[in-house]
Amino acid sequence: MDLKALDLKSLNKPLLWGVAAVAVLVLGLLAWSGYGKYRLQSLRHAVVPQVQAADARLREALGGTLEPNPAQAGQAAAALDAAAQDIEARLAELRALDAAPDPERVASAVEALDNAAALVHAQASVVRAGLAFAQARAALGAHMRGVGTRRGAWVSEAIELKHKMDKSYFDYKFALDALKARLGDVPDRELAAQVRAQIEATLKRAGDARAAAGRL
Repeated sequence: MDLKALDLKSLNKPLLWGVAAVAVLVLGLLAWSGYGKYRLQSLRHAVVPQVQAADARLREALGGTLEPNPAQAGQAAAALDAAAQDIEARLAELRALDAAPDPERVASAVEALDNAAALVHAQASVVRAGLAFAQARAALGAHMRGVGTRRGAWVSEAIELKHKMDKSYFDYKFALDALKARLGDVPDRELAAQVRAQIEATLKRAGDARAAAGRL
């Protein structure tokens, strides 16, 4: 037997095993890297549509009027609530995701949807408060125009109706101010500026209407 050949075989055996082990390790790392990229891509594919859908809902809400016709205000507020609930459902799906591949992206998306839902809820509150103010103002106006002795119970009822109108006005103003304060969370600066201007105009009209009703 060739001892030299035997020695080479003995030396090459552990060497070959080592090469094989390295190859397995490299293949494993490549597979893990590929799996990591797949997880990252899958996460992004799950996050992006939710953000886009919520953004569309928010734009649609903020693009609407803050002062719908009183006959349609209840329906408008309900539609806004439904939009906010849709965003909240998407938010729940985001929070259920495994954010490990890209936690910053998921955290940013969660914050965006949370803000969007709060904004749409705030707008629904504005519409409801505006309806309550319009109804209280109308009730006071009807009473003041009605035929009465303008004494006793009539005066007491007028005072009570004016108190209700004033309260509804301040509730309305509070709702408008709350929505205005949240506009800093709107990514589209131009849209935020448009809504801010609409709020200012609405506040002025409400103040004028309150003053006019008080003079009846």
